[in-house]
Amino acid sequence: MLKTEEYLVETADRCIRLAREGRQLVEHLEAISNDLMAKAVELDTTRDKNQRGAGGAGQVPTS
Repeated sequence: MLKTEEYLVETADRCIRLAREGRQLVEHLEAISNDLMAKAVELDTTRDKNQRGAGGAGQVPTS
């Protein structure tokens, strides 16, 4: 095989590997994002409950 063909085949293989790694990275980042969002909601809910308990019934919590 000529040098040009070897280069093209190797470069194509490298592109495929990078694309696969990119998809895995996207999935990993999405999972991290979901975990962070869930934690934020959990903390927000806990804070709201604490404010309602400390502020008395009928008060609207302020963010």
